[in-house]
Amino acid sequence: MKIRKLAAVLFACIMTFTMAACSQGGDDLSGKSADLTQVMTDMKAVLENKEMMDLTENNLMQNYGIDPSSLKQFAVYIDSTGLKGDEIILMEAKDEESAKTVKSMIDARYQQKENTMKSYQPDEFAMLKECKVEQNGNYISLIVSPQHEELEKIYKESFK
Repeated sequence: MKIRKLAAVLFACIMTFTMAACSQGGDDLSGKSADLTQVMTDMKAVLENKEMMDLTENNLMQNYGIDPSSLKQFAVYIDSTGLKGDEIILMEAKDEESAKTVKSMIDARYQQKENTMKSYQPDEFAMLKECKVEQNGNYISLIVSPQHEELEKIYKESFK
């Protein structure tokens, strides 16, 4: 009986620490909003990689498997040469359910980039490992760039 109680207490402690760790990690942007087109414009102003291009609504399904009708707004800017891993994805889903779907698609994109870069672009792979997919409410982002810290700051500061 003591083992069961000890196991239950240990399990409760582990869950508490796990939940606390997951809840940390970034600014709380809930209840705030941002104009993602303007955010991207602000990011472009400081980006060193000038060989990038915007993606349109027509590219979302093909590149990410995301139905544009599930989004309120988005801005995507990717390396146009195929030689660098630079990719900035900023999206706001229409609702919570759409946000889950969009997040899973962006997670899959991150995994795809990771698999490709691991073998063919080791320097870009090291940069990618410093970046991550983030979700806050219905906003989902992936900022892959050597300047990711500066760009993440621009993104987070844009929320009002």
